[in-house]
Parts: sequence; C-alpha cells; structure tokens
Amino acid sequence: MTVNVAVVMTSRGNYARIGPVLHELSDDPEFDLDIINAGASMIRKYGSLSAILRDDGLEISEEMYNVLEGGNPVSSAKTTGLSMVEFTTVLDNLDPDVVITIADRYETMAVTLAACYQNIPIVHTQGGEITGSIDEKVRHATTKLADYHMVSTERSAEVVNRLGEDEDRIYEVGCPSIDIADDIAENADPEYDPQDDYGGVGEDIDVSEDYIVIQYHPVPTQYQSEYDKTWELIEAVDELDVQAFWFWPNMDAGTDKVSKAIREYRDQREPDDIRFYINMRPTHYLTVVNNSACLLGNSSVGIRECSRLGQPSVNIGDRQTGRERGPNVIDVPCETDAIVEAVETQLDAGSYETSSLYGDGDAATKMVDAMREIEYELKGSMDPTRLGLSEIAPPMD
Repeated sequence: MTVNVAVVMTSRGNYARIGPVLHELSDDPEFDLDIINAGASMIRKYGSLSAILRDDGLEISEEMYNVLEGGNPVSSAKTTGLSMVEFTTVLDNLDPDVVITIADRYETMAVTLAACYQNIPIVHTQGGEITGSIDEKVRHATTKLADYHMVSTERSAEVVNRLGEDEDRIYEVGCPSIDIADDIAENADPEYDPQDDYGGVGEDIDVSEDYIVIQYHPVPTQYQSEYDKTWELIEAVDELDVQAFWFWPNMDAGTDKVSKAIREYRDQREPDDIRFYINMRPTHYLTVVNNSACLLGNSSVGIRECSRLGQPSVNIGDRQTGRERGPNVIDVPCETDAIVEAVETQLDAGSYETSSLYGDGDAATKMVDAMREIEYELKGSMDPTRLGLSEIAPPMD
C-alpha cells in the first residue's frame, strides 16, 4: 500500500531544504507524492519555482496563489489567514496520508493548521532550531502541532524533546540541503558563470577573480528600520570595492524597504562591480556560493550550507541569533565599519574545515528511510510525568 505524501513549497529556499527528499519520494514506489507550489514560490520577483520543479522532473499537483502584497506585518498576517483557507481546500481535495511542512515561515504555520484541523498527520522538518525574529515562534509552534519531527542536529532533537515531544517521534536526519552542498563540493565546476544561464541585472562579473555573494533579508520584528540597515550594508559594499553577486530579499515584512534601498543604490550609483539576481536553482546558487570568497548577509545559508562547504561567512544582525554555527561564521552588527572589517578578515582567511554540524550529506536517504517505517497516526496527549508533573491533575479548590 502506497503512502500519499503532500509537500508544500512556499519559497525559493524550500526547494534547497527539501528538494533531495522530493526526488527520493518521487522515485520510491512506496510513496505517492503530491507537490503543492504556493506562496512566494509562485511569484517571479521572489523566485518562482514552478518551471524549476518541472525542469527537474517533478510533477506539481496544485499551484496556489495566496500572497497578499505589502511587505509589512499586516500583509503577512493576512496572507497566513488566507493561506489557511486555501490550503484547507487543497488538502481536502488531495486527501493525503501525511503532510510535510518545512521550517519556520508564516505559510508553514498556515498549512500546519489546515492539516492539523483535518486530522492529517504532519511531518515537520528543521524543528528545534533556535533563531531570532518571529521565525522561532512559528517553528516551535509548528513543533507542537506536528506529529513527527525530522530534525537537523543533535541539539535540535533535544530541544524538540524538551518541548514535550516523544523521542520515538523525533528523527535526527540532518538537513537535505547539505546533500546538495556535498555533491557540489565534490563535483562543482570551479569556473561556473551564472551570467550564462540567468543573465541578471548590472555589470558583468569576472568569475575568474574573487567575488562575494550578498544575501540580505528583512527581519520582520525590525522591519521599520530595514531601509536604513540596508544602506549600512550598501556603504560597506562600496567601501570594500569587491565584485559581488547580490540576491533579492525574500518575502518577509520589510522586504519592500530592503528592495527600495537596493534599487536606489543600483539606479543612483550604478555600481560597476555588482550583478543582481532574483533566484537560481539550488545547485547553481550553491555553486556560486562555493566558488565565492565570502558570503555576506543574514541568510541561514551562511551558517548551514557554508559550514559544510567550509566557506567564509559574515552574518549581519539578529536574524540568525542562537542558531548553531561552525567556525566559518563571523557575526557583526548591521554597521558599515563592522561589516567591512569582518569581510576583510574573511577574505584573508580563505577556506575553513568542513563541518558535519547539519549533516553528512545523506539526509534525504535517512528521512525517506524513516518515513518508510512510520505507521502514520496522530500523536496523543503529552505524558505529564515525563514533564515532571503528577499523572493526574490535582483537584481544584
């Protein structure tokens, strides 16, 4: 009997973090895979995924438009509500045996709630990680709503367990994006030029010379200050005078402020050593990162994938506060002088030793092997004795 698995994609980053699993599930006769493409991954300016998924041989069962534009907390909250309504209908139509939800975005919360109230077992990936902003709240709330947990690190497994989840429902598998990073480290083209495949906007970059990759996203809890913070980053990049591939921010509250500053920089100063991109398929993006001299910004890529690649990373601000990291990362406030000093340090540092913190490159196999053995059912109530409480609640006075 095959297991019908629904996987929801809502951002360009989702594909890197679950792509290897999708291919494993698609090739396994024990699973019937339904991919739901929705949210930001349906919108070109945030990195559409539909064409990439199909080009990679994956079938999309449902495409869903559920994003309310605005780039602020109100639009994020309303998108979450609208998404729950839409995901409820899609899941009701597909009737899956299990739903896989990814990480910590607000769309993740929407699909989790839709599945939870329809009594569909939920497998959550990347739970238990500690970070800044609202992402952590969404991640831990999803942990409590989910029935099974595919976590990336030993500490994450411990966090999920301490949140009251049973050990026999927690699987430490690593992060599937590390599978991609491992393959790139072994087989990537050191002369790969994304300008041949993706064009981009701006001046030509000579990939035979040093360049950096910039990936700066808004922090939703600090969205009102993101315009000024982006200009702090811009001033640092100008002072560094190094070639760069700069990628557009994701769809969180504050994205319009980050985008506005980038557009003003591009139009007013016309930098002669920067090329701007929206999106690339994960293998190409990580190849560009692997061949770079440093990753600059606040993306988790600088902490997760770069730790495996041994790539120098400069992490700006609070977006990744608390996330486990290797020695390849320098953390700095979003201030021009601090950014410049850290990047110069990393340019001199060269490569770091690779780390297995987020996995050994076999996460997809481990996750699908685990899913093959699970007899999917909703979890029961927490055991109060395991939490140090009495088994029966004391009587009310």
